[in-house]
Amino acid sequence: MQELICNIEFSKEDSEFIAKLRTEMGGLREYSGSTFDEVMNQIMLELEEEFS
Repeated sequence: MQELICNIEFSKEDSEFIAKLRTEMGGLREYSGSTFDEVMNQIMLELEEEFS
């Protein structure tokens, strides 16, 4: 059985990357940064904290 644990949407506005992360426990959160790697690191840290 599969279960959706999070939803992540990425976008880019001008020179800024934006990610919207939604989980059942944490709700909707938004992260932004000047590089895609910066935003991904923020998301990975948040998910590690929430699911560990």
